[in-house]
Amino acid sequence: MFAIGSLETIKRKSQNTLPTLANLKAFLLAKDFEKEARFVCFEGCSSCSVVLDGNVTQSLSTLFDVDPKIYRYNSLLGMEQVELDPYFDANGVQKDLCFSYRIYRDGIGDQIFVEYKDRVYDFSDYFEDEKVYDSLDSLLQKRESLVQKVLL
Repeated sequence: MFAIGSLETIKRKSQNTLPTLANLKAFLLAKDFEKEARFVCFEGCSSCSVVLDGNVTQSLSTLFDVDPKIYRYNSLLGMEQVELDPYFDANGVQKDLCFSYRIYRDGIGDQIFVEYKDRVYDFSDYFEDEKVYDSLDSLLQKRESLVQKVLL
């Protein structure tokens, strides 16, 4: 019940907004899709698209003027830079991605961290909005403290 209520709150917050890194999860969840919604940027981050259940439904101006860095957290190795899943357009041609974020109907999305300019965006919580940190180090300290709490 808590999860459903959280998803509804996220959806309401994103009605009629343009996507930013700070609201991307809510922006995608507000879309009408059955299985998955994906936000992709390609061509050197010069263009972005919303892809719902495999179909491009919206082309948008890019969120980025420089390529973001995308990471996952590994409790043994720390932050690891992510290689993006391939993206194929409607003609089956693979495009070079500079950014991708996918979320599923149940609200579970890619558990990634996006470093862009002077901020790091945390997409790792399933039912919470993105968190924003001032640096990769501050995010890493937060993750490591959570791991220590679990281990104790």
